[in-house]
Amino acid sequence: MNVLRKIFYFLPALFLFLVVILLLCEQHTHFMPNTTPVDISKTVYKENWSYDDYRLLTAQTGLTHISLDILKQNDDLNEIFNVQRAYFADVDTVCKPNMMFSRTERLEYSLAPLTALENGDILITPCSHVFGIRNGHCAIVVDAEKGKTLEAAFIGRNSEFGTVKRWQKYSAVAVYRLKDTDEQTRSQIAQKATKTLINKPYSLLAGITENKDYTHCSHLVWSAFNDFGYDLDSNGGKIVTPADIAKSELLELKQVFGLNLTEK
Repeated sequence: MNVLRKIFYFLPALFLFLVVILLLCEQHTHFMPNTTPVDISKTVYKENWSYDDYRLLTAQTGLTHISLDILKQNDDLNEIFNVQRAYFADVDTVCKPNMMFSRTERLEYSLAPLTALENGDILITPCSHVFGIRNGHCAIVVDAEKGKTLEAAFIGRNSEFGTVKRWQKYSAVAVYRLKDTDEQTRSQIAQKATKTLINKPYSLLAGITENKDYTHCSHLVWSAFNDFGYDLDSNGGKIVTPADIAKSELLELKQVFGLNLTEK
């Protein structure tokens, strides 16, 4: 009888807990730009961009000077207009389960306008959460031309190759790259990762224990760069998270979509 009474008193608390979790899970992450769209055609087609031109284009697209310069060098200036349209477009998001307790927010009818990607770029999203607590997710671009990533996505699945298109379904994404390094170095980091960090079992304890056979999303990205002497764990803790990597002073921002971020 006492057991039944305890269960009776426990059920309302459990119900309230589940309601709170569901409400937290439905808080979609997608920040609209805090400015209004303007005609950028005259600026885009200038032979040289001034500091103010870069500021305008970044505010209108989420592309920083790095990605803008890549598009200019590739004679792909029209892509800037495509990014601007997607950057200001109204989006519909849906919160979908990955596993029993993990959910992600995704775009339902559109794609994030990720562009000017290079091998070794790091993709980070806050859209993944467990019990309403945002743990985020990250990956490394290993073949930009083919839109190929390397990531450890879920408990129960080994690290594997993914696609940039999958990342374009997140309602909020940031793209970073390693500062003060050339394209060859960043590509070497990505290529080594494809050989040494593929098919690793997923474990949240990766980096805490001595066993180096396990990994998780941010541990994988950290490991890829740490093998070349770049420690991206901004707080130096035993557990590295996507947020720790995003805050690293060794990285520079290339693009944001659905996020309120600025260059470091």
